[in-house]
Amino acid sequence: MPESTTAPIPLRERGKILWLLALPGLLYCLAPFVANRIEPRVAGIPFLVVYFLVVTVLTGPVVALVARFDPAYRTGAPEYVPADENPAQPDQGA
Repeated sequence: MPESTTAPIPLRERGKILWLLALPGLLYCLAPFVANRIEPRVAGIPFLVVYFLVVTVLTGPVVALVARFDPAYRTGAPEYVPADENPAQPDQGA
């Protein structure tokens, strides 16, 4: 794959859309409080299992949506690494 000629884009400049990536993890963490039910069933499957399946299936479209609106992904910019701005000087003599 050829290297990109564009400069890396810092996270602060990539927009608030990246916060959507936390949504699936948050939904998984909320499962015991929202969907901890055994008796309610959807098509014979316990509701908690259906909840996990729905969150898992929705994770892909959320990631695709974030990638669609992320300027760094659209332009093919290299990954931003803050340490690249101020490279450490190697030790002189040891």
